[in-house]
Amino acid sequence: MRDDVEIAPPATVALPIRDFKKDLMERDELFQMMVDISSNGFWTFDVVTGKVYWSQRAIKLLRASSSGVPDTFELLKSRIVESDWLNFKDVLAASLASGDKFSTEVTLQGGPSKDIRLVLSGHVQLNAEGRPIRIIGALNDASDKQDQEKQSYYYAYQDALTGVYNRKFFLEKLKVDVDMALQRPDYLFAVALLDINRFGAINTSYSINVGDRVLRVVADRIKSQCRPNDTIARIGPDVFAIVLHDIQSADDDSDVKAIVRRIHNAVKLPIQLEGRELYIGVSMAVALNREVDCVEDIMANVTSSLREMKKGAHQGGIQFFSGGIREKAMKLYKLEFDIRKAIQAQEFVLFYQPIIDISKGNRVVALEALVRWNQSENGFISPAEFIPIAEETGLIIPMGAQILKMACLQAKKWVDQGFTDLQVAVNFSAKQFALDNMVDDLKQVLLETRLNPKNLKLEITEYTAVCEADKTIAVMRALSGMGIQISIDDFGTGYSSLSHLKRFPIHTLKMDKSFVDHVVDDEEDASFARMVIGLAKSLNLDLIAEGVETEAQLEFLRSEGCRLIQGFYFSKPLSVNETQEYLTQHYYAKKKAAEVLA
Repeated sequence: MRDDVEIAPPATVALPIRDFKKDLMERDELFQMMVDISSNGFWTFDVVTGKVYWSQRAIKLLRASSSGVPDTFELLKSRIVESDWLNFKDVLAASLASGDKFSTEVTLQGGPSKDIRLVLSGHVQLNAEGRPIRIIGALNDASDKQDQEKQSYYYAYQDALTGVYNRKFFLEKLKVDVDMALQRPDYLFAVALLDINRFGAINTSYSINVGDRVLRVVADRIKSQCRPNDTIARIGPDVFAIVLHDIQSADDDSDVKAIVRRIHNAVKLPIQLEGRELYIGVSMAVALNREVDCVEDIMANVTSSLREMKKGAHQGGIQFFSGGIREKAMKLYKLEFDIRKAIQAQEFVLFYQPIIDISKGNRVVALEALVRWNQSENGFISPAEFIPIAEETGLIIPMGAQILKMACLQAKKWVDQGFTDLQVAVNFSAKQFALDNMVDDLKQVLLETRLNPKNLKLEITEYTAVCEADKTIAVMRALSGMGIQISIDDFGTGYSSLSHLKRFPIHTLKMDKSFVDHVVDDEEDASFARMVIGLAKSLNLDLIAEGVETEAQLEFLRSEGCRLIQGFYFSKPLSVNETQEYLTQHYYAKKKAAEVLA
């Protein structure tokens, strides 16, 4: 270690000495400035000394001069009416005795023609022994409080975007109307729901700002056609509700119909936005308060009417509630509830309908998985009864996920038994196909079931394929890249064009049963079938003819070169055990025979 280097001792640093008295004065000055610039008036009362401090804002609210203000309650006493002063003294004494905070209104003396009301409030400060030592108070204009209450009411009950009432107010007001009708049998009112058709497309095609402007225009147009005592509310993203009060007669709905038609016609008028005309469609449903005694019933009535209309051919019109609609709606609500339970209880089972290659000795080459609902109470329920409601409610997504996994597990069992090139086709709905994570979820199912992608085929409808075509093509390419084949189901019933088909990475077309039914006795259907068969050949796609039931249909299709057949002629949909037996009879032997002939 070197000892020839001199290290200087650290320099002595003088520590600053804080002036705590100065700090306290500066803090008091800062507090005083904050009090004086505040929009609220402040005051303090020192219990020990009896001194009162009034802020500049408090002095101004009391309409007093800021010079020579006494440090007592004399300022307050001289400015307010005597009865309020006496009441304030009682409130102050009670607060000191209890330690509770207080608030009371006082009226200024000698004000303008309209009385000036102030709100005087205070909070008691206690020492360590719990004795009052100080009151810290506030003084505000009572009108400010009323403005705050109005603002709170606005936020609680108004729709901020359109300015009409919100769902909370609507339901509370409807409860008042229902209660009044129970007290007065002659009190009649109507509830109308107005739904903007395909509103989401406006946000998508234009922008959310344009969508917001449309909502404001619609709200204004509804208000312009309603009477002053009617209630208008926005109860959903694109749904408005109107309560029409003071209906004159239960036997004559002309008053209600006239108002509703005025609203409907006004809202449908073109909307001028950004130099262009935007046309919107609206659906309206109306229900009167006849024979209902609660909010839930009348809302169920009008909601079921709207739902029924939007599903049918009258979308964009006006639907008045009828008992039959309600009964149907209640049945659908129950069905939806039962479907949810069925998914949890795994009551859905799969049947399989063979797809036959008639060019290879009627050998089964694929199976279409078809869902059936084996309900514990009622036995098997047709898909026609539950698939539409599952689609409408979105339950098709969890149901479809369950079906896909069941089909893949069963397909893996058959492959392991030796049916190595057998394909199982699973139907995918538009909602399933549109999921952002659809491809990843499918990969996960294949990993979990250990099924080779070549043994799985996805069937989507023609409509699903052409919706958002660019996104659909990207998904199809991802699936095709995995080795999964894609089939267009019900071909001929949708809107796909030749240009679409050329872009889609698909492998199979399925000609819809409706075109197979009359190929023998209807030249138009026969011509269409020939066209589809020729189209599939030109695009190098497999073609499956669905719904083949007779030998005459089969021979026509054979003569035109269609070799893949599905229908009752060969087999109805089969249970798992029945399918196992069918495969044993129509897979091995026919496969070997075809190999020998080849």
